[in-house]
Amino acid sequence: MSGISITSPLQASPGIPPLPWVPRGQDPTIYDIERVTALLKSAAYFPIFNIHNPAKPNQVNQLIPGLPFFIRSVDVNEQLHRFEINVCRTAMGIRATNLVGEPAADVHIQWTPIPDFYAPAPNVQPPPWLLNPFMSQRFCMLGGQLTFTDADHSGVHAFGTGHTYPATEGGEGVLRIGAAIDVLQGLGKFKGLQGAFCINGYIQPPQNLGLNLMIRMMDPDGVLHAAARPPIAPIRPIPDPDSNAVFMMFLGEVDPSAGVELIPSPDGQGFIGSRVNELLRLVRFSFDTNTSAGLRSITEEGPIVGKVSAILYFNFLDPANVIPIQTTNGVFTFFDEKGNTIGSVLSNMVEGRAMRTQVTGFPMPLFRFAGFGPILGGTGQFSGADGMMSMNSAVSVFPRTLSNLYVFRFYDPQGRLRAAWGDSGK
Repeated sequence: MSGISITSPLQASPGIPPLPWVPRGQDPTIYDIERVTALLKSAAYFPIFNIHNPAKPNQVNQLIPGLPFFIRSVDVNEQLHRFEINVCRTAMGIRATNLVGEPAADVHIQWTPIPDFYAPAPNVQPPPWLLNPFMSQRFCMLGGQLTFTDADHSGVHAFGTGHTYPATEGGEGVLRIGAAIDVLQGLGKFKGLQGAFCINGYIQPPQNLGLNLMIRMMDPDGVLHAAARPPIAPIRPIPDPDSNAVFMMFLGEVDPSAGVELIPSPDGQGFIGSRVNELLRLVRFSFDTNTSAGLRSITEEGPIVGKVSAILYFNFLDPANVIPIQTTNGVFTFFDEKGNTIGSVLSNMVEGRAMRTQVTGFPMPLFRFAGFGPILGGTGQFSGADGMMSMNSAVSVFPRTLSNLYVFRFYDPQGRLRAAWGDSGK
């Protein structure tokens, strides 16, 4: 594609590098947008719930042997379960039903608290640091390996970081956690695929925990897609291991009436981020490890039920492979079938990463996003909302399009955000 001249006014603006894949006279914000949007949406999702497995106890590594309160790290060995989140719009507003099912995978991670000043990296042991259950702390996850129970032993080697957030749930102290994790290597059915996953839930070290892992693998060739393949077996539910909370999830897409606006840097030579406006769509995911074709996932999109606006801080001109990202002014607004607002949730991504991603046949730079942050309150049916939000996404700057999955864990001991089983909603 050499020799193509760049004449777009946007490309000629200060701070915009040449975009050689955009033909002369084409608007780089929309050029090839349909194809790129389809790529970003062609993902396979694997929602998982992680609870303690007494048959595989976690191993606590103490700074001083014999003093259990001085936890330096925890070698996590857990059994992971299928998990389904069914969100619906009812006459009472947005409601959800959660089902935790049979075991589907195993995971091993060294969970390690780290100081704020430390820059963690895969396979690098951090300096000694202690877990403090009374304050928010950063942590990293080393040696991460997740393996499904399918015949191909599909899974990932991964690395990530996160934050703890002390809270009280059910009269007991817990550490809510959010984490953003990059897939370093895919195994089995995941071989050659790129992905990330986010974690949202709580822990009471060393053994008690209830965590959602949302795995998102880019799947441009549909090798993990279950449509027109052997069907997904129904989940075999177990008693709810996180009965004080309810999970909801929504799939974000660009709002065509408002769009995404880049924010120039003060010197006018670059950009500090963008003002993002999205529509929120109901979505359901399910997967099975034992179809005759092996590990498979299915996505079912539903109607638009809300919107989100936020300011994203993201320097897409940074040449690094992993770029820090954050959001502010995040407002998730939900409405009924007539467009009337029924409530809103306030939440920002306080820690996240944009992972530069190359896909064969797509010359433009793409990014995988993963991040998280606490819920800061709400209005209407979400008045007093409390919990955590996580995000797992794929984003293109030029053309300006995205596919963002948001997962909320609401602390909901009274069950006011739960739907009756079998309520499909609208």
